[in-house]
Amino acid sequence: MLAAVADDARAAGSRLLFSSIGGSAFVPGAGRRLLFALAGASVRSAPGTSFRFSGRPAHLTVGAGVFMNQGVFVEANAPVVIGDGCLLGMDSMIVTSNHPLDDDGRISPQGEGSPVSIGKRVWIGARAVLLPGSVVESDCVIAAGAVVRGHCAAHGLYAGVPARRIRELPRPVAA
Repeated sequence: MLAAVADDARAAGSRLLFSSIGGSAFVPGAGRRLLFALAGASVRSAPGTSFRFSGRPAHLTVGAGVFMNQGVFVEANAPVVIGDGCLLGMDSMIVTSNHPLDDDGRISPQGEGSPVSIGKRVWIGARAVLLPGSVVESDCVIAAGAVVRGHCAAHGLYAGVPARRIRELPRPVAA
């Protein structure tokens, strides 16, 4: 009983620190970035306002020039890497944990984490969801409302549930 109370208190403190304060519009971007860095995250860009976070800050890596719109949710129970120059739309979600099914189809009460990796210059539309184990390579667009499960190859536009490649995007001209 006491262990459960202690776990609940830790979760509440974490939510207060990383979501309420770390996502507050009253805390400047530099302060939000510093908060996550002090907690062990590798952040070169600040989380946006109304940012919601769950998990271990040490699992979070955010590149330079990343823009997170309002309400972005990151669950970092496993590593989450967001590359340089990414744009995360309103209410988009990055989820790293699930509850697997056993051989008899029963849901495990114990969650498992799988990392999520986002390359450079990726645009994730509003309310898109990246599920555990997803890999989005550089220069992709994930359409609003899409649900990504698996691998999105570079230079593609992905849409739908589940997200599928619907269009090739131009590749940068070599200098």
